[in-house]
Amino acid sequence: MTFIQDFGVLFVIIAVVCFIIKLMRQPIIIGYVLSGLIFSFIIDNNNLTGEQVALLSELGITFLLFLLGLEFDLNNFKYLGKDIILATVLQSIIFSLLIFWIPSLLGFGVSESIYLIILFMFSSTLLVAKWVEDKKEANTLTGKIILGILIMQDLLAIIILTVLNAFQETNLLGMLLVPVKGVILVMVALIFAKYILNYMLKFAIRYAELMFIFSLSVCFFFVELAPMLGYSTAIGAFIGGVTLANTGYKYDIYGRLKPLIIFFNALFFVGLGFQMTLSNFSANTLFLMLLFFILCFLIKPLVVYSTLRLYHYDLKTSFIAGLNLAQFSEFSIIIISSSVLSGVIPKGILTIAIILVVSSMMASSYMIKYDKQIFAYLEKYLRLIDELFPEKNKIAEIEKLGKYHIIFFGFYDLSRELFSKLEQLGKKIIVIEKDPNNIRILEKEKIPYIFNSVANPYFFERIPFKEAEIVISSLIDAGENKMIIKQLKNANPKSIIIVTAKSVSNSLELYEAGADYVIYPHYLNEQHVSILLEDYTLDINKILSKKINEVARLKEKSSKAESLKNKFDINKFLQSLSKKKNKGKIQ
Repeated sequence: MTFIQDFGVLFVIIAVVCFIIKLMRQPIIIGYVLSGLIFSFIIDNNNLTGEQVALLSELGITFLLFLLGLEFDLNNFKYLGKDIILATVLQSIIFSLLIFWIPSLLGFGVSESIYLIILFMFSSTLLVAKWVEDKKEANTLTGKIILGILIMQDLLAIIILTVLNAFQETNLLGMLLVPVKGVILVMVALIFAKYILNYMLKFAIRYAELMFIFSLSVCFFFVELAPMLGYSTAIGAFIGGVTLANTGYKYDIYGRLKPLIIFFNALFFVGLGFQMTLSNFSANTLFLMLLFFILCFLIKPLVVYSTLRLYHYDLKTSFIAGLNLAQFSEFSIIIISSSVLSGVIPKGILTIAIILVVSSMMASSYMIKYDKQIFAYLEKYLRLIDELFPEKNKIAEIEKLGKYHIIFFGFYDLSRELFSKLEQLGKKIIVIEKDPNNIRILEKEKIPYIFNSVANPYFFERIPFKEAEIVISSLIDAGENKMIIKQLKNANPKSIIIVTAKSVSNSLELYEAGADYVIYPHYLNEQHVSILLEDYTLDINKILSKKINEVARLKEKSSKAESLKNKFDINKFLQSLSKKKNKGKIQ
């Protein structure tokens, strides 16, 4: 058969396998890898088609790094507080110390052991970021921590690729010049993005074809420039993506290039499956893969949890972040693949990495989906471990808590807006916050605060709800808000409780739980289709039936929620407080 015919067979295999994988509710990346593996049994790796698939896979690496760069908006550095940076670096060091001896004891060389450590260091940006987005948790503390750690891991991966490039130099001067050349590459990207690119894109956006071609040319400009400065084409593609991501046309570019990027990303993972060699695995290799798979779900969550607790993040946030990051990364495959191509390590290490990444993604998807249920089940055991992280200072702070008219849970954008309004009314206000980064803001602005979490089992015993006139929660975790509502209404039924929801169904649940007013931020109004339909993909009639039932139920509850809302109008409430204040001044 010709290459085109072989390619047609490949895509039929991809379509069938990916269809089955999505019916099983697994990441589509797994389907790509399995398709490549199946295709390798049909086509010989050494024939023309095999060589061309390998070449397309190499092009796929370029587009995968370009995609990661496109999503690497420098504005995301706001997630990278000092604590997240230090915690991520500490995690990487701990992983290295814990894992290095395992492959060495099983007969692997030093170089192979180093690359297996790299495999263990990173989590999957493509998988985890998609889940955070689907679950609408990007604006929660847990979501911000997860995204912050992923950003830091991506930076570390780029640094590792840079170091590997340096070691490929044959002389000391060449090695020392690699970082200098890296600075030049970044400076070119920054100058290009700030002073040239926006003006060119402003013209190009008028013509869809020109915008498409010009965006690709930016990618390949840096792909061509990077090797001239001693860097790989993969790093060049990443820099090209970052450059475009920090223009005013990021989303237009991404929308136009997305189909092409998906196509070549698929070919990259198909190529990985095509290059896998499943034969001649020694007993030591099989044992290593089994041990790494088990340790991935034991050590990674525990290390992430421990490092976050060291920086005073609460138990629930720390553990759920650890669960979400318990898998191996596609970035480590890119690093290992580039080293296999340069002959630094044997091809068998790449096969080990691919198998571990795919299998960990499959298992991790369920851990991410049911992270809160897993935490609830393990909480009593985690409390025992949590004794290693004493919080006496938090208890002491709560015991000093005096009389406050208004209590805020969380100090995010929404809280700041309401805080400034209520502060003008002369009310005594305190903020209860669990994010160490926000604590620094509160200290800087000299706002009274308590550093603690609703997840603390002894927390509510010391909160003087009886004195509170109004409680406002910026937390969007429905379970935590229900706990606040329950405790407040038991202690002080007359107090007003305002909470925040991330979806229509959550807002209705909170009204039913006793909330007086539910804030529903605009950015959370859309429900993600993939999550809502996940349990009904096997039967379209279930989707239609669910839709009819949900519409009927929500209409009924919406009218009920509206009547509850009319009982308490936040604007009238603030006006009444203002009138009381003015009346007091006159007297």
